[in-house]
Amino acid sequence: MENHKEFTVKNHYLVEIKQTGEAVKDNLKAWSWDIYIAMNEDQQYRGRALAPGKGVEIPWTELSKSDVLEEMITICEQEMPKYL
Repeated sequence: MENHKEFTVKNHYLVEIKQTGEAVKDNLKAWSWDIYIAMNEDQQYRGRALAPGKGVEIPWTELSKSDVLEEMITICEQEMPKYL
């Protein structure tokens, strides 16, 4: 029995996401995110994101929605207010 799973990075995206909320109401700034999507032979997906210059990292996370990039963008958007 195998005691490991191997995932291969299939896509690497640069996504710019604008900050929202009261703290940035009039001065919207965009964060640049490096988003990685990996898949294994069973078509299970994992995503990871880094915001260079902000020091924010989202570790490898299991993804389950049909649009895995959109799922990762949502995770990044949820993380951003914690660092405003």
